[in-house]
Amino acid sequence: MNLERKLKGYISDDPSGWLEDADYYDANKYWMDMSALIAVKILSTIRNQSVTQKELAEAIGVTPQYINKVLKGRENLTLATISRLERALSISLISIP
Repeated sequence: MNLERKLKGYISDDPSGWLEDADYYDANKYWMDMSALIAVKILSTIRNQSVTQKELAEAIGVTPQYINKVLKGRENLTLATISRLERALSISLISIP
């Protein structure tokens, strides 16, 4: 009985939304994977160049919160934003054959 009470304490009455999250990821997997790879490259570059997220945000005209989303790989970047990031960091994030 005590174990049952403990287990019920871990169960929420609110739905978790995990199925919706999984469906969203499945539908957007390609751009999310690409975004994550871009995020890793940006993060590596700003660390190597000793640039802060705030400085990068100012350089490309966005908020530091937006840069944070980009670095989490959760932002669907536009070509304009990618171009501004590439110019600000002097790197190539995408290449077109």
